Amino acid sequence: MSDQDGRASRTARLAAIIKPLRTATYEVDCQWQHLAGLLERLGKDYGGLDLCPDFQRGHVWTQDQQCHFIENVLRGIVSTSGLLVQFNCANWKLDYDETKSDLPPGLQCIDGLQRLTAVSEFLAGRVRPFGLGLDDLENSSFSPINLSYRFRIAVHDYAWRADLLQHYLDLNAGGTPHPVSEIERVRALLKNCQRDGLIEGDAGRLTLSRKVASSTPSLS
Repeated sequence: MSDQDGRASRTARLAAIIKPLRTATYEVDCQWQHLAGLLERLGKDYGGLDLCPDFQRGHVWTQDQQCHFIENVLRGIVSTSGLLVQFNCANWKLDYDETKSDLPPGLQCIDGLQRLTAVSEFLAGRVRPFGLGLDDLENSSFSPINLSYRFRIAVHDYAWRADLLQHYLDLNAGGTPHPVSEIERVRALLKNCQRDGLIEGDAGRLTLSRKVASSTPSLS
């Protein structure tokens, strides 16, 4: 066995243990001021935009939490990972085959709903960080039109609902922001994706005994 083959074999064995999350198919940076327009265009191009699919926990941040998030962004406290918003779009690729997917067309928000909502409320003038309105921030480096205030939009292309739900659980099962009852609710949704006792997966047909990673911190 060559060194290259040995490395590939070792990587495959480790990947079966570590279960790294699949990387996004598409990523782009988007300034806050252009965010609504970008999401609207993507929704029209791909057949819909669902910010709150059934596996999401809904709009749970209070206005105070939204304000705190915007304040932390303005202060430079929020890291780039805290400005990542993830979507899934089953029909993203040109070779999409609706007979090989149980997901609807269009984009579904996987992660970042609370952050998206906080920014939308801020741009609408309903969230006032430090008691300041949009007019107060104009003509300064803290203006929301500043290039530094942007989200990283990542789009995945899971075709099967079971894979999408597993991705959501892997992101959130180990974080304190999601209560145990919420995680169990999504696990129940995942079990409902059974087909003859099995679920479809990227690596073939996987049994439902696959364990949910419990050490991945929540990003929502």
